[in-house]
Amino acid sequence: MIGKLFNNRMAFFGLTVLFFLFILSALSPVLAPSPPGEQNLARRLSPPCRRHLMGTDELGRDVFSRILYGGRISLSVGFVAVGISLLIGVPLGLAAGFYGGAVDSAVMRVVDVMLCFPTIFLILMVITFLEPSIFNVMIVIGATSWPSLARYVRGEALAVREREYILAARMMGVRPWRILAVHMLPNVIAPVIITATLGVGSAVLTESVLSFLGLGVQPPDPSWGSILAVGREYMGQHAWWLILYPAAAILVTVLSFNLLGEGLRDLLDPRLSGKKDDRSPA
Repeated sequence: MIGKLFNNRMAFFGLTVLFFLFILSALSPVLAPSPPGEQNLARRLSPPCRRHLMGTDELGRDVFSRILYGGRISLSVGFVAVGISLLIGVPLGLAAGFYGGAVDSAVMRVVDVMLCFPTIFLILMVITFLEPSIFNVMIVIGATSWPSLARYVRGEALAVREREYILAARMMGVRPWRILAVHMLPNVIAPVIITATLGVGSAVLTESVLSFLGLGVQPPDPSWGSILAVGREYMGQHAWWLILYPAAAILVTVLSFNLLGEGLRDLLDPRLSGKKDDRSPA
């Protein structure tokens, strides 16, 4: 399986880039030339040079250090938010698909209502009632991104529940929770992994948008979105590095997660593999 993933060039590229991002983020206390909050007003808005590889911001803080530490925050938000989404969406989707009837109707009506609102507007509406912080950002993103996952898991559960071994387990009197955990969950885990991988990139992007708007990670903690917001204010002073580097970090991170997710889809989704085999020449 790992060999097949490596054979997918785009997925391998995404995995490689993410590996280096994780290493850089984990080693940011060692690699950063200065603490992310250290100010030097004498060198404010300095362009990239040997001393400051990505220049400095309006307070003379090293942008390279803030990009490294901002990566730790963005990746942490992405993984925690997706974890919260999985904890909500997977059980609800499994229960809706397995039980059907009133349970299915109740879960799907909630999903339909939440999907009526664009995700970013729903997040903005919720977070305006909370104090902006990294923990609230994690919770809000995770608590508002589970409906599409629940709908996807429900569809998979509906297909799995009619299989012979599920019907046999029901006839033998196996408890429903055991059928869900032992028999149904392993059969929907592959699409869940794919969706979670793509969801991390989406969560990173959402956190950057919230921080850009001043509703996400709050100063003095660094965030790619907040660095972009500062760069917008100083575009008139030609501080292009405050726009280029955080935007490139967001782009590369989100793109890498998407490429890895697409590679996992090719590898783990047998229906997609079957379609590819059908198109291949005899």
